[in-house]
Amino acid sequence: MAIVIAVIENHKNKEIDSLCADYLKKLTGTYATKLEILPAARVTDPAQQKAKETETILKLCKPGDKLVLCDEHGKTYESIGFSKFIENELSNIRGKLIIAIGGAYGFTAEALKQYPSIKLSDLTFPHHLARLVLIEQVYRAYNIQKGTGYHHI
Repeated sequence: MAIVIAVIENHKNKEIDSLCADYLKKLTGTYATKLEILPAARVTDPAQQKAKETETILKLCKPGDKLVLCDEHGKTYESIGFSKFIENELSNIRGKLIIAIGGAYGFTAEALKQYPSIKLSDLTFPHHLARLVLIEQVYRAYNIQKGTGYHHI
């Protein structure tokens, strides 16, 4: 079972990169989780940027993979529900579970119709922070399933 966190980003942030790396290191094994940082499209038209970046994310998908998009209109979960969602997705796919954070303008309407989407929060985060929140929640989901006590109910 593998999870890929795919994000469109252009700017480095050493502190958040380090925190993400710590969580990813803890996720080796059952929840082998990989981070794919993909460059933002360098175009001025928002629609064109959205299309190019959506295409970049879609190129990661292979047969058997499941793509889930992070979007402000996506389905919301509490941590326990998100844990169950991940467990269910991983048990029903042959490939990887790819959870994607789009660029500044998000994903195309076509992609949002075709793929399920989740909402990380009612708040708006910069991309680096959204990436950290998502990776931590995957780590939390793993710990909820294992009953480690990391998540206090």
